[in-house]
This record gives sequence, structure tokens and C-alpha cells, in this order.
Amino acid sequence: MKLPLTIEGWCRLISQPALPATIESYLLSLLNADLVVGYEMPEHLLRLLAEAGIPVIDVVLHPLRFMEDILFALRTNRPEIHARLLRHEIPRGEMVQQAGFIKAKAAWMRPPLSLSPGTSLVLGQVDTDRAAVDTATGTLRSLADHAELLLDLIVRSSSTLFRPHPYQLSHSKSLSFIKQLQSVRLTDANYYLLLAQNELETVCALNSSGLVEAELFGKEAIWLAPPCYRFGTDSPDGNEYGGAVPQDGAWCSPAFWEAIRLDAELSADCRIPLVPNRLRRSLNADWGFSAIDKVVA
Repeated sequence: MKLPLTIEGWCRLISQPALPATIESYLLSLLNADLVVGYEMPEHLLRLLAEAGIPVIDVVLHPLRFMEDILFALRTNRPEIHARLLRHEIPRGEMVQQAGFIKAKAAWMRPPLSLSPGTSLVLGQVDTDRAAVDTATGTLRSLADHAELLLDLIVRSSSTLFRPHPYQLSHSKSLSFIKQLQSVRLTDANYYLLLAQNELETVCALNSSGLVEAELFGKEAIWLAPPCYRFGTDSPDGNEYGGAVPQDGAWCSPAFWEAIRLDAELSADCRIPLVPNRLRRSLNADWGFSAIDKVVA
């Protein structure tokens, strides 16, 4: 594509609606298979495979980080595979229930901050994460792009907090902008303990996974940018992919993939519980969950 081997070049690449015909032909020769499984594949590759009639399963990290284990959601371009994914869906009710358990535990613990009713929280994100890419322009977003909306939120709030992303280095464009707003207080308090405080009423971010979590805690979520993925149960239609369905523990089992490859009867499927912290530990990805999961008041 003759793009620089930089973050900026990568942003431009994944924002392309299509690739040159010679590159698409080469990719199809590499991926000519009965089933292609990928991780958060770019839209132009998903479209290319679907138009070639190749079954695809795209694995997407789900926004919720506070279940028994980290969740992944799977989306596909084949209705028969989608039907199997639905058999292993984790329903929203279980997510709300888990948020309730965390709120109940937090009620026994000392609040991390003294807040006034009507407090708002702005979340930072990793500057170079895919979710920060504006595919309309091929550039990276930052909170500075939404200064007017953020100033309005600050005026409407009794107080405003900013929590940087735990995996973002200090030289963040969004953080540099926030530091110019003297009325915003920085905090590194545990996110789930903050969500459990009734005084915190609004959470704002570009399109952080924390916004999905905030809604499950009953908070108002302000999205400054559209979400990166479409989660849900809507079925594939033509070359369009279905919603990314959050999965129970079955997809980590070889039997799950064998059943998909052999197109086994759905009657053989049953809900499989998550193994607590299996993927959370193997991926070394915590996002502050263990602090609320293990602390005993």
C-alpha cells in the first residue's frame, strides 16, 4: 500500500474501504480455507472474505471486564454458525446481576473518594488503540477533538474527575488536554469502586469499554465517538456479518470448534460456565478487576 510503517500508516491502512485488486487476490490465495478465524479483523478483510464465500469467525474482545473471566464475543457471516454462537450467549441479565454483586460488595468498603451528587467521570483511552482510530479520516481521535462538549459537561456537573487508562503511558494527548482544564481532578481510584458510588452519575469517553460497563451500573454514558464494534444477536444477512455475541466458556474448548467444522447438531450444545480468571491470567489483563474481586472489607 506504500504507507509508512508507523502508527499513522496503520491508521490509514485499516481505514481503507478496500484494498488494491492485486493485494486482495493475494490475500484470498493465502486464506482460501473452509473456515477463517481471526481476531478483530479490519472491515475490508471481513468484506473480502465474505464476498469470496468463505465462512469467517471474527473474535472480538468484549467491553465487560468484571465477569468471572474476560469475555470475548464472536461474529460471523454464516447463519448456521451464528445459531451456534447464540446457544452460548451470555445474556445481559447476567451482566447486570454481576454489576449488582460488585455494588453490594462496595457498600461494605470505604469509598475511594468523597464525591458530591452530580459528579461526572471522564475516561482516558490508550492513544494508539484501534478504538481511537477515526476510520472516516484515517487519524487518531483524542479528547481534545471534543473540547466544547467536555466543557459543557464540566459546567453541568457538580465536579468532574478524569481517570487515565491504566495501560496508557504518561505522554497522552488526551491527558495533556485534560490538564489544561483546572476544574478537572485526576484520579487513579479503582473504576468499579467509583461506579458503585451513587454520587457518580455520568461517565464520558471517546468510545471506551468503560461506557458499556457504566450503563450496566445505571450511569449515564456519553459517547463522544461511535463504538468500534456492534455487539448483539442480530443475524448475518447476505455478506453482512451478524452482531458480535458474548460467549460463555465453550469457545475455549476444542469440542466447540470441532462441532463448527463438522456442522454437528445444535442439540449437542449446552451452556458452559466461564472458568474464573483463566483468560484474565493468561492474557495478563486485569483492568483493576482483581482489586474489587479479592479485597475483603
